[in-house]
Amino acid sequence: MLIDEREQEIVSRAQNNPDSFAPLYDHYFPKIYNYIYHRVQNTQLAEDLVSETFYKALSNIKKFQWQDRTFACWLYTIARNQVIDQFRRQKPVLLDDSKGEMTEPEVNSPEEKVLMDITRDEILEAIKTLSSDQQDALLLRFHEDLKIKEIALVLNKNEGAVKALLFRGLKSLRKKLEGGDYHEAV
Repeated sequence: MLIDEREQEIVSRAQNNPDSFAPLYDHYFPKIYNYIYHRVQNTQLAEDLVSETFYKALSNIKKFQWQDRTFACWLYTIARNQVIDQFRRQKPVLLDDSKGEMTEPEVNSPEEKVLMDITRDEILEAIKTLSSDQQDALLLRFHEDLKIKEIALVLNKNEGAVKALLFRGLKSLRKKLEGGDYHEAV
């Protein structure tokens, strides 16, 4: 993982010379791809949106400033805006082709694998029923490991609102998964 001082040095070099952007791309590509993929559930669309995200980041790297946000927050904000713009342009077709791409923990028996697949599918279906902001907050917090403050910057909300989104999102997920009714707990 890039250390903050090292990252600041790399960003500074990239602001002066775009050829120095490669280490930032290499470090953040898998994280941004995973975030976008979990939002759109489509490999090709995710790849296109990731490309656009990094293109915009590189094009605007000179405008980036280290005020209250980290480079990661700035990049996630661009990625989130790309996803929002995509949803505004057209209603996406959500394909669940994650089974071939997600790495799964080792299982000892076929029964365990079946149970894990069913559980993962139930969670994905339940998450799809949450509001867009709740989905973003949950993905950024638990999948991307961002702090509440960073999520607030990405979502352009205050920290209290992010905590509420996380609380309500988790509460809804719990209800949906315990009761099995994905539409009633919304």
